[in-house]
Amino acid sequence: MSHYQGTDQLIQYIRDEMKDNPMQRIPFGRYMELCLYHSEAGYYMTDRPKIGKEGDFYTSSNVGSLMGEMLAAKIALIIEEEKFHKGKNQQIRIVEWGAGTGRLGLQILESLEISYPDMYPYIQYTIVEQSEYHRQLSQNHLNAAGKQAEWWTEAEFYDRKDQNPMIVIANELLDAFPVERVRYPAMERGWGELEQQFVRWDVESEAFVSLWSDAAPEVEEYVQQHVLGQGVQLRPQQELEVNLGALAWIRDMTTVIHQGYCIVIDYGDQTREIAAAHRMKGTLICYHRHLAHDNPYINVGDQDITAHVDFTALECVAEESGITRAFYGTQKQFLMEAGLLQKLQDHYTADPFDPIAKRNRAIRQLLLSDQMSELFKVWVGRKG
Repeated sequence: MSHYQGTDQLIQYIRDEMKDNPMQRIPFGRYMELCLYHSEAGYYMTDRPKIGKEGDFYTSSNVGSLMGEMLAAKIALIIEEEKFHKGKNQQIRIVEWGAGTGRLGLQILESLEISYPDMYPYIQYTIVEQSEYHRQLSQNHLNAAGKQAEWWTEAEFYDRKDQNPMIVIANELLDAFPVERVRYPAMERGWGELEQQFVRWDVESEAFVSLWSDAAPEVEEYVQQHVLGQGVQLRPQQELEVNLGALAWIRDMTTVIHQGYCIVIDYGDQTREIAAAHRMKGTLICYHRHLAHDNPYINVGDQDITAHVDFTALECVAEESGITRAFYGTQKQFLMEAGLLQKLQDHYTADPFDPIAKRNRAIRQLLLSDQMSELFKVWVGRKG
């Protein structure tokens, strides 16, 4: 089945779900969830490349092996400082949540094996992956390199309640969680009540369109606690994304960690920046064949849809689960602290394909290219 047929199938499925609703509509978050995660035709569930030249976007693990090396260095530092590997027959479980192709996991394991051979035998690498396509890709990558890993479903992660020290990595995971969209409408005498975006099918244009209606209680509660409660005032007609799934994920995931760390790497910022005046249309963005745009109603099921992660809200919920911040900053700051600049090497060749020259370019790209190092933030939480 081509992705075009898959898109037609998905459009029909979404329309059928709307017909079951008395208002002939669904919340935007449900629409986004179906676009990305429908079991047969959702963007992340189909067998089309998403990452790299043949896909729709690049990730930091596509820039050589340096991101994996720096995460391995951070993991090794955590293990050493916490003395996780000093216990008798102690295993340390590294859980990568949403591993995609498995490229990052392979980089981490190879770096740990080469640079930390005494520590490596204690590592048990685990991948939690929802997409069967990506699960197969990551298995192929790691198996071809002779690296051992386990693949768990989300349910298995929660059911097993592993008591070993655990380090959870979420690299570009939360920005693809379905979000609701909200705004305060401008009225003649001030502002109206909080509105939430819904999606319906427009017969004339034969396309999905948005409409605004009363916000659900849980969405309004989020805005009260995590936006207005932070002293942030939204302007009339200003749109904002509400990522309830990310908060549920951090809450549920951290209850399973007996002792360990969580490393979240993603597009995002603090609430004050996410809801700043210059973001009147929010942060929602779509990627299709390496072109970015803000229309989630085209390329249905055939494009990525993301929104910035609110790290203030994320940290607030994590603290409720006993997680304390160990680090928060830009990806550039994280990589610098992990020792990325020490990876730069002197070289005296004009050959651009020389391995050292390519590696040095990759380092500069991670730190400077497309402002990725500034747009991406890294949050590290500790428990126990």
